[in-house]
Amino acid sequence: MKLIDFGNTNAKIYHESKITTIKVEEFDFSQKDFYYINVNKSIKDKLKGINLEDKFTINSNYKGLGIDRKVLCYYINDGVIVDAGTAITVDVMRDGAFEGGFIYPGIASFYNLYKDISPLLKIQRDSGIKSFSLPQNTTEAIEFGIYFPLINGIKEISKDYKIYFCGGDGKELSNYFENATFSEDLIFKAMKKIVEENIC
Repeated sequence: MKLIDFGNTNAKIYHESKITTIKVEEFDFSQKDFYYINVNKSIKDKLKGINLEDKFTINSNYKGLGIDRKVLCYYINDGVIVDAGTAITVDVMRDGAFEGGFIYPGIASFYNLYKDISPLLKIQRDSGIKSFSLPQNTTEAIEFGIYFPLINGIKEISKDYKIYFCGGDGKELSNYFENATFSEDLIFKAMKKIVEENIC
């Protein structure tokens, strides 16, 4: 089974238990034998595989829930799902129903934002915050400003839940939580479940 997650820049491909990433423009659009989700409107009419977007539903009143978030929520019956990529989405599922969620800028976006404010605020990205004490230098102050609200926001809504992390910064963020797991292929596990329960 070949599963593909098309983003605006990259396509992530899951095949034979391996994940590969290519630029969207490098994808062979003559292919037909795959299941996919897609957020890239520019390639919508070129794709010949099976689109999973209309093959499943979740119990939700949320307007405009993105397909990647929707797929992950389908997979997790109870828990908080944190997809930490270019943007960070935090969604809550309870008894198979979508409770709600929020969207936070990706960590790399914050570092770019600070340097755009002032050259004095341009710092090398480190490995997050090492202490929750108030910082005593600019580098730590910037990192505290990035991580502290996000970590506490997730902790506030996840008190009764297990947290499932995925995405490029998911592994790093999961280290701040005792009740968390990180899975690089979470989106593909979810897509596989949709195929098995709704198509096969």
